[in-house]
Amino acid sequence: MRGLLLSSLLLLSACGFQLRGEATMGLKSLHVSAESPSSVATEVRRRLSGTPVKLETDARKAEVQLRILSESTDKTIQTLTGAGRVFDYVLRLTVGFRAADAAGNPLVEPTTIEVRRIISYSETAPLAKEAEELLLFEDMRQEAAEQILRRLAVLRASGAAAK
Repeated sequence: MRGLLLSSLLLLSACGFQLRGEATMGLKSLHVSAESPSSVATEVRRRLSGTPVKLETDARKAEVQLRILSESTDKTIQTLTGAGRVFDYVLRLTVGFRAADAAGNPLVEPTTIEVRRIISYSETAPLAKEAEELLLFEDMRQEAAEQILRRLAVLRASGAAAK
């Protein structure tokens, strides 16, 4: 077993395999702010901690200013059973944001991201489903933060290529 593991590691290293890791943002500094308390803004900051991107507290010193304009969650019925009971729900997270450069020129006009998940419902385990819903909303916030950062990275990469 040990020999098999060792040989597979040697084969992987010989073929040039490497874990992808984090994509580079192409930013030196970023200021993140929000109109109201925002979990997505907190997640963006968390994702950037430990990266080369410096999180500025002063918007004037930042290369890019990211502003979370809105963040809302919604839960609606998706499907009913033949007996008229809820079978599953659609969870939605909607995040509005914009980005500007240090001079205040818009880089990303006000944009909305919507992340959705479907969650089944069970009358026999309502507490478990409530906990699952909270976890799904947290996962959705992480996905929204990732989408925002990817958009900024693409924006910076295309801006650098144009220069």
